[in-house]
Amino acid sequence: MILEKKQRGRPKDNSKKTAILDSARNLFLEKGPDVTLDEIAAASGVAKATLYAKFTDKKSLIEAVIRRESDITVTEDQFIKLGQTPVSAALYEFGLQYLSFINNRDLLNWDRLISALESQNSDLPKRFFDLGPGRGQNLLTKLIQQAVIKGQLPQCDPAQAADTLTGLWLGFVNLEIKLGVRLPLTDIEMKERVERGVKNFLKILEP
Repeated sequence: MILEKKQRGRPKDNSKKTAILDSARNLFLEKGPDVTLDEIAAASGVAKATLYAKFTDKKSLIEAVIRRESDITVTEDQFIKLGQTPVSAALYEFGLQYLSFINNRDLLNWDRLISALESQNSDLPKRFFDLGPGRGQNLLTKLIQQAVIKGQLPQCDPAQAADTLTGLWLGFVNLEIKLGVRLPLTDIEMKERVERGVKNFLKILEP
């Protein structure tokens, strides 16, 4: 008879960490990087000691917020599943996730936060790009590269192809939404843009 080994100690409670990340995200986007850890702790309803136990400093907290934000585009598990899907369907699903992330006026506040960090000679703007937009672009490049290797797409430069495809999805809509000159895309508009973008992309790659 095999007895299950009980886990010692209390199970981990991620609710406080989630509360800290939620409050930090809102405050960073609202006030910029000068928000203090005291403000974040108060807004999240945790003691400052609890915040420091989970994040060593403000930089690590900003990075955690950015890392969590990047998962909105596509998680690693989702990416693995997309790689096992026919290429047209995979690009469509990726496009919906990507456009849902871009279709958000918070991106203007992210731009402001990045500009403020850059003025402080911080390396966080590059980290934001690598974890956010850069990560999304890299995943799309890998997705296209895998499809080329499998013979699902003709030979091409995957990085250039990914750049072309995101351009077909976005056009000027990204800038228009960030500047507030148009409303965010509806679900139907996003689906239409992604479907049209994938269709035109596949035509461009035809020999």
